[in-house]
Amino acid sequence: MKFRALAALLVLVCCALTSCRTIEPANSTLKDLQQWATPEPFDSLSPEHDQQRAKAAMVQWVEQYLKHEYRVIDQRFVLTAPGSTDSAAIGSKAHQYVTQNLGGAMQADGWLDDDNYMMFLWKLGGDSPRYVAFVMTNDFLPDTRERGLVGYFELVPSAKH
Repeated sequence: MKFRALAALLVLVCCALTSCRTIEPANSTLKDLQQWATPEPFDSLSPEHDQQRAKAAMVQWVEQYLKHEYRVIDQRFVLTAPGSTDSAAIGSKAHQYVTQNLGGAMQADGWLDDDNYMMFLWKLGGDSPRYVAFVMTNDFLPDTRERGLVGYFELVPSAKH
């Protein structure tokens, strides 16, 4: 018993000293999609604490726009390069990746949009399908040197009440 406790303590100390990284989840769909459609260095992954209000508004919009038939279960955000107006090109890259690499099928013919956002929605798989959405702001975010927000989302159908 003492050996197990000592071994566990030793592992924790070694991790702390060598700056062990947290293992990323096996599902890297959103990360791979983001790296394909909005690669760095021009576009940059948005830190978790940055633009929290804009991110929450985007998630809320996705769920409301889809009439709460889906809920977001995973998300990833990117700020576009300053002044970037490449939304069509970024959307095209995302569509290419999802359809060619993931075998996804678009759920609507073209962009789903309103005055604030544009979205593509795809269905992946057959028996227990997964859903992926790509969302962009139509305008630059305030106080960001003309940067737009791009969201990558994994969704699941909402539970029927």
